[in-house]
Amino acid sequence: MRKLLVFLVVLVLALPLIAKIQITFMTPLSGADGAYMDQIIQKFNETHPDIEIVHLVVGSSLEYKQKLATGISTKSAPQVLFIRKHDMPLFLDHFRTFTKEELQQWGIDIDDIYPSVLEGLVTKDGKYYGIPIDVWIFYMAYRKDNFKKAGLDPDLPLKEGPLNSEQFVNVLRALRKVTPEGSFPWCESPSWDWEFVHLLWQFGGDILTPDFKRPAFKEAGIKVLKFLQELQKEGLYPDQPIDAGPTFESGAGSILITGIWTINPWLDLLGNDFGYAPAPQLGTTKSVFGGSHVIAIPKVMVEDEKTFNAVMTWVKYLWDHAIEWYAAGQTPARKSIAESEEFKEKFPHLYVAAQQVSYVKTFQMFPYIAEILAEIVPYIEEVLINKSMTPEEAMEEAEMVAQEIIDDYWATVGE
Repeated sequence: MRKLLVFLVVLVLALPLIAKIQITFMTPLSGADGAYMDQIIQKFNETHPDIEIVHLVVGSSLEYKQKLATGISTKSAPQVLFIRKHDMPLFLDHFRTFTKEELQQWGIDIDDIYPSVLEGLVTKDGKYYGIPIDVWIFYMAYRKDNFKKAGLDPDLPLKEGPLNSEQFVNVLRALRKVTPEGSFPWCESPSWDWEFVHLLWQFGGDILTPDFKRPAFKEAGIKVLKFLQELQKEGLYPDQPIDAGPTFESGAGSILITGIWTINPWLDLLGNDFGYAPAPQLGTTKSVFGGSHVIAIPKVMVEDEKTFNAVMTWVKYLWDHAIEWYAAGQTPARKSIAESEEFKEKFPHLYVAAQQVSYVKTFQMFPYIAEILAEIVPYIEEVLINKSMTPEEAMEEAEMVAQEIIDDYWATVGE
């Protein structure tokens, strides 16, 4: 009898452990931002004894997509994804979609997300492939100390921002006078593909046509390259490969148009010498480069109702605690947070960048957009670094290569 009682006590104590649902949450957060997510997960696990979130980090986009593809085919994928938006196109048919009403039942207002961030995530019948949580957006980082040396108002980019092309070039010219020989005021490497795309959008172009059948970068790409060539002639922009981060941190360079993920580290490192402002608008179209982490759910992994409910409990928690995630150095995908006084008071530096989200642009949802961009880069280098091609020649050649990738894709999947 005593043994039976002991057995029953052990069984009762073990029931909560038996009933706990384990959810794997795969993210690409291999940097310092992963620690912020770990803290959110820890708080969730402490307050939800029936659910355990396990954080699986896969930093490389290629490895992330390979792991997801294998998991879907073998029904062993993570139940929830925190996935870069531009990594999603190959898997859209495998994601659980939601109507606006379904999301509202879970307390998620999809209308609170900026439309530009949702672009490409909506099915033809109005359902959603995922829920964008943040926006990693470009902004202008600059050295206030160098502005002062050049006789410039160190708060000019913030007061006047976003600077237009004329203002920006005039600032570069003033900074040229205090820039060491061999360095450049705008110290970005000429071959950075995301910078090219950022400018491409500002000059009215895109990588592909809206139907994904033809390249759309040639004319705007020529304008971008000619603009950068003019800056090179004045010694304002590099004509050689450059390690942008250390150059900026040392003060040899003064300006970078770069991603929001750099803002927290540089605030810590440079203190009062560091300035931040909206990205300048250098072309004819108001635009800023951005991307997003999206919550997506492989539908093959949530066929069980209990699992699905546990997953959505976690998703709702992330939605409700999004501002804790933004502390990692991300800008909000949600209008109500991006424009709130609470966000402005807690994160004034991120608030400045967040005011650009209404005109952010993200990569088109074409499965091989990265491959096309990789083929364009060598031609950018031939113009800006090797000086072996004109902008017209380079973009014409790049256009032909891009068309081959597009044609191969459509020949494989059909019309």
